[in-house]
Amino acid sequence: MILEDYQYSDGDTVLRGYLGYDQAAKGPCPGVLVAPEAPGLGDHVKKRVAMFAEAGFVALGADVYGEGRYFDDMEQMMPRVEATRSDIPAWRQRMKAGLDALAVHERVDAGRLCAVGYCFGGTGVLELARSGADLAAVVCFHGELHKTPHAASGIKARILVFNGADDPFVPAQDRLAFEAEMTAAAVDWQMVVYGGVKHGWTNPASDQAPVDGMAYDAVIDRRSWHAMLEWLRETL
Repeated sequence: MILEDYQYSDGDTVLRGYLGYDQAAKGPCPGVLVAPEAPGLGDHVKKRVAMFAEAGFVALGADVYGEGRYFDDMEQMMPRVEATRSDIPAWRQRMKAGLDALAVHERVDAGRLCAVGYCFGGTGVLELARSGADLAAVVCFHGELHKTPHAASGIKARILVFNGADDPFVPAQDRLAFEAEMTAAAVDWQMVVYGGVKHGWTNPASDQAPVDGMAYDAVIDRRSWHAMLEWLRETL
């Protein structure tokens, strides 16, 4: 198994991602861009990169902020999050820079690309899909679902969304609005909502988060991971 830091760029901005793949895998493999939570590319998403590599993908953990920045302090993190949210075209471009770097990797089958994101990263990969990026599939784990402008028929990817019914950051009205948005755009979409589950349920660190409404759920984490892999194998 190869797990290593991986440098790429977005224009003049140096990005430092995290790459994983199985060097024993035969032939070009599907590629997955893995977008991290709001703090940046930390241990949780690096673990997911390794899991994807074990499952037969070439996985690239995305650098959202540049230079591999990771924020473990809320006061430092939130201004960067809000700045990213406030410039949707730049956010989409930053995600596309990761996808482009993945697509040209020698071990990647560029015809089988997908993007998977967690929390803030889940919203990020939805923005990548809304940009019309050449993706086969997008998976959003407990990401916010706010609608942003995009061409009505511009989304090429199939979309799978996982959310918790008790997630205060993704209320039922947002889920319904997202469903309507995807249906109006003629997207092949699917949403799975887990009863009694809060926000951030894929990451054990959620239990120590200084924010109400977050909790890890090991059962749903495992269940959703296997459901995603089955869906991706069918889709790709």
